Amino acid sequence: MSFRWKLFLSYVTLSLLIAVGGFVSINHLLKQRLIDENRSNLLQQAKLARLLIEQQSGGTPQMIARRLGSALKARVTLIAPDGKVLGDSDVRDDQVATLENHLARPEVQQALASGDGTAIRHSDTLRTTMLYAAMPLHNNQAAVLRLALPLDSFEAARQTLLQLLWGEVIILLLLSLALSIIFSNITARPLREIADAAARIGVGERGVRIPTGKGAEFDYLAGVLNEMAGRIEEQMHKLSSEQQRLAAILRGMGEGVMVTDTRGTVMLINPACRRQFGLQGDVEGRPLVEVCRHPDLLQAFEEQRESGHEISCEITIPATSLVLMAHWVPLSGDNGKRGTVAVFHDISDLKRVETMRRDFVANVSHELRTPVAVIKGYAETLLDGTLEESGDRSRRFVEVIVSHAERLTNLINDILTLSKLEAKDASLTLHPYDLCSTVRKALMLMEDHARTKGVKLSAVCPEGLPKVLADQGQLEQVLLNLLDNAIKYTPDGGDVTIEATTVKERLQISVSDTGIGIPSKDLPRIFERFYRVDEGRSREQGGTGLGLSIVKHIVQLHGGEITVTSEAGKGSRFTVTLPTA
Repeated sequence: MSFRWKLFLSYVTLSLLIAVGGFVSINHLLKQRLIDENRSNLLQQAKLARLLIEQQSGGTPQMIARRLGSALKARVTLIAPDGKVLGDSDVRDDQVATLENHLARPEVQQALASGDGTAIRHSDTLRTTMLYAAMPLHNNQAAVLRLALPLDSFEAARQTLLQLLWGEVIILLLLSLALSIIFSNITARPLREIADAAARIGVGERGVRIPTGKGAEFDYLAGVLNEMAGRIEEQMHKLSSEQQRLAAILRGMGEGVMVTDTRGTVMLINPACRRQFGLQGDVEGRPLVEVCRHPDLLQAFEEQRESGHEISCEITIPATSLVLMAHWVPLSGDNGKRGTVAVFHDISDLKRVETMRRDFVANVSHELRTPVAVIKGYAETLLDGTLEESGDRSRRFVEVIVSHAERLTNLINDILTLSKLEAKDASLTLHPYDLCSTVRKALMLMEDHARTKGVKLSAVCPEGLPKVLADQGQLEQVLLNLLDNAIKYTPDGGDVTIEATTVKERLQISVSDTGIGIPSKDLPRIFERFYRVDEGRSREQGGTGLGLSIVKHIVQLHGGEITVTSEAGKGSRFTVTLPTA
């Protein structure tokens, strides 16, 4: 035999070995690849079907199985935990009850044990080899969901490809090893494209699609993977939208929200919670004890983690004087507790209002107690016979009673006035009018009071001032209260001056005196209700302790502001700024 024939036989033998080996290898890999891909696809379809079942309600298990089977083009079976078949899309309704118990099926056992399971075996019901995928349901319908696809279509595709490969073997034997290699590469290219696309889909890359036109078998695989990719993208889009919506809600919430895992690591925190606790920088992913060392917060977290129940508690932050109502709720998952959600409501304003209410009640009670006790004491003295014994003495007692009754009346009137001003529906009758006329009227009304005290009143109100936009009656009340206070606390021979001018297109009214002044430590609280610098002196002058608080509310209702400057022993200056008409 010549060398040419030997070489030819060598080439033929080598080509045959390569072709047969390649044929066997490709056949095995293709079969395994088809099974793996379809097993993965079937599991993905089962997950999607489980989501659909858990999100919808109503319908019998048989109806659900038929509906899903029609949508997924697969056999759908719903199995009870004890193995009883609840519904099967490929079986008539009257035959469901006759199906044998499926508890011993491998895929069912795997699903109950590990969360999902697959198997390939011959189906006696459908008389064909099937690929099964099963997983448990977690909604109120405690059951196992199983999907099945016949392997006939996969086998047909594989047989078609085998015939093509046999043709390649003959061509390789006739044409040469080089042509065999080229043809193998051309044939393998669609599989590589499918594998690459499947890998990109598997890592979550969006927009990946496998081109068709490579042959019926490849087009079938491409269609299956493209459909699966579309469904995965749709679910990912829904999840992304939900995450974005949740993030927007958390950002816009006024309440602080914090989520931790079971070890106390901060998993999520919204801006409101950062502001409440003064947190800066990266917080998520760090232990709570490292992020915030507030003892009340850490104690509440440990208490909730140990008890496993919802708890509520108050947390006070001394640095900002915030009072937070914290509500701790455990997060539960498939395998038990997964973490904790804490919601922090800022109740600082409620606490301040509660404190103000208690203080107001205490102050009113204190202010009422003295005049009521005096009136009662003098009245009882008169009833005991003093009224008949001495006319002058009785008259003096009655005058004291009348004086304290007037004090009670003034106090009640001021409380009612302040209550009306603080009401949400408080309103003013605003009109433009001449400020100087109101100043002159206030001076005229206070002349007798000033003359009695020996205090000199004066006014500075230049002509040409713009008109003020105000409620004339309320503004008169402001001026009278400020003048009355100035006269009361200015000694004999002192001066009280009221001055009007314009500052930055606004009207400014100042009432200054040469009286006893206000200590600097008392200035921040001078406008508080019932606050007095000298309580004994204030009561002697007949004050209720509400005058300046009323003045402040009236000025603020006008859209203005009031300030005070004072120096003990030298006098005070109250300045009111109001808008022009």
